[in-house]
Amino acid sequence: MRSLVCFILLLSAFGNTPQGFAQSSSQDEMAKIDAQIEELKDLQDKYRSSMKRHADNALRWQFQNENYLDARRAWDQAAQDKQKIQEIQDQIDDLENRKKKLAEEHGADSASP
Repeated sequence: MRSLVCFILLLSAFGNTPQGFAQSSSQDEMAKIDAQIEELKDLQDKYRSSMKRHADNALRWQFQNENYLDARRAWDQAAQDKQKIQEIQDQIDDLENRKKKLAEEHGADSASP
């Protein structure tokens, strides 16, 4: 019993009540989500650059007889990059929805004492 009282006193002294733990963990999770979103946006930018480079090459090569196959490969690669960009955007949307849900839950938790 004495150790339980000491534990509660320590928690309250540091402001880490069970609600504080929930707020802290949700804030940590939101920070992790933000970091994941930033990483995905960077990856998306990489694929956008790759898509543009391949599309530019394909446009340049498509009317050159000796480069027709290269142009076709470049168009295919640009299409693959575009698909990857969309997949990454779907992941970003899912993370943003998760973050929004956490913010709503966190707001509801702090509103109810």
